Amino acid sequence: MTLAYIITESNKDIEILQKLLPKNLSQDIKFIAGESSYRARSLASSLLATRKVPVALVLDADTDNQSQIVERYDLINYVLNQVSSGIAYKVFFAIPQLEIVFLQDKLLIEKIAQRQFNDLEWQFAKSKPKDFLETIFANSKQINLGIFDNINDEEIQILQQHTLIQEIINFLSSLIPSSVAIS
Repeated sequence: MTLAYIITESNKDIEILQKLLPKNLSQDIKFIAGESSYRARSLASSLLATRKVPVALVLDADTDNQSQIVERYDLINYVLNQVSSGIAYKVFFAIPQLEIVFLQDKLLIEKIAQRQFNDLEWQFAKSKPKDFLETIFANSKQINLGIFDNINDEEIQILQQHTLIQEIINFLSSLIPSSVAIS
């Protein structure tokens, strides 16, 4: 049984979420990559309208401009609300990109990268996390491998404390019938 769909912009985003979401929550989740922000939004609409299963839509904001984020959030929510027929859904924006979760703890990313970052590098990291990590790990294909191959369960728990991950966990937890214990 599919508890919910998590729709992202890319397979790399799915890899990140599958590693960071607790197994007891993600086992009944179907992950789908939209391959773009527009296609992800379109998939979310289609799934809500046809499958009648809850949807979590996880998108990169690609900005930290709060008014642009709110405007985009309101538009997407309006569209999804039109097709949801009361089915639970939630739109999550990674500000500015999902890779920001890897920067939850400066000491941890410095340990993984095996180097320290100065204030200017850290500022760049926070504003363009994907570009920063691609530079550190040589290319985009190596980001997830470079990070997940070099951290343990305790360090994954640190990354799980990021607000975005916590919000997704809370949404998914709200979908589980109260008779099912969360371990």
